[in-house]
Amino acid sequence: MTLVTVALSASLVAATPASTDQSAASVHGETEDRNREAMQLLAQPPFRPADLSLLSTLSYPQGPPMQPAPPREIADQKLVHQLMATLKPRGRHALEEGLAVFRSPQITAVVPNPNLRAALASLAGSPGQRSIQAIRNGLFSRVVLGITPRPEAIAMVLFGPATDPRPFIVFNQRYRYEDFRLLGEVFSHETLHRADANNHNEEAINEALHTAYHGQLLLQLPRLATSRTELARRLNTTLMALLNTRDSHGRQRLTRSTGHVLPGATTPLPSLAALQLGITPDGRTASDRTGTPGNANLDFYLSAVTRTRQARANFNTATVQVLERRQAWATPEERIRLARLLRLRLPHRPSRPHVSAQPSAQQTQLSRWSVRIDGHPVRTDATAPAIASGEAD
Repeated sequence: MTLVTVALSASLVAATPASTDQSAASVHGETEDRNREAMQLLAQPPFRPADLSLLSTLSYPQGPPMQPAPPREIADQKLVHQLMATLKPRGRHALEEGLAVFRSPQITAVVPNPNLRAALASLAGSPGQRSIQAIRNGLFSRVVLGITPRPEAIAMVLFGPATDPRPFIVFNQRYRYEDFRLLGEVFSHETLHRADANNHNEEAINEALHTAYHGQLLLQLPRLATSRTELARRLNTTLMALLNTRDSHGRQRLTRSTGHVLPGATTPLPSLAALQLGITPDGRTASDRTGTPGNANLDFYLSAVTRTRQARANFNTATVQVLERRQAWATPEERIRLARLLRLRLPHRPSRPHVSAQPSAQQTQLSRWSVRIDGHPVRTDATAPAIASGEAD
């Protein structure tokens, strides 16, 4: 009996790797099929919106009026609970870091509002996590709610009195009750700024990066896509523009597409980047020959979104082209899932497998979180006036 048992055990042990390999190969094959189907959809012209209540009236004035999140009590305990639920899937390090940020007296002195502090903490383990270091290092004197010089801006980097030459960040008080995770996206955009003056490249790059993060966040928390608050609708609209900025093969681009990326909007837009870089007389995305210095935050964010190692990147055409050539923030299937979450009209292909808006069992493991890039060894100028996007500055 013992010999038989040993023989059976050895057989099972020997069979396990083959069984595992077959299972892994099957899952890989299914994933490849789904991504192949997604690329066929993405190769089609830009997707039109089916539900304008999810999008900004700045682009679609025929949609229902926008309203920011209504007043509500924002208790620290509830913020901590939501923060833990957001960060736990990103790993223990992200969870510990986020909670430490929210509770830090040093950071509280700079970001006294709990909702904004939770917004910063929510960036732990994300492509925008270097924003936390920017605040810790004292690069900004304070981050507050207030009146922005441009009323339509979500947030702005401003400069204070000569007694403190450091910039500070003002979030439009209109958005004080918005979900902190959406505010975190805007936070990650603003902390990329450094100098008193930026250029169109800087805004285009920052917008592309935080919009990619918006897509990742919706993949983790799909309900944020349909919350229909003003901030959610504005961020959804830039995400729609990014999803529709793709070439005839379905590959993600930044400066060119196969049609208007906001179909039916008030202004024809050839790409997401055209929101900031402007449009040439012949309808293409313009360029900006000027550049401004980059920083470690840009290197990290750019590395995470492109899944390459970037170092000494600047806010210039070269970096715009990095994002034009390579964006790896989502798989083709995930991009289609996001299009479904935003209720965009997809081409009907009844003979092909359906790409769901819900993740499969394998996809529930958020492998793209807990971004860790320790070294950043590649760096990388047609102009037209930019048209204001009305989004984060």
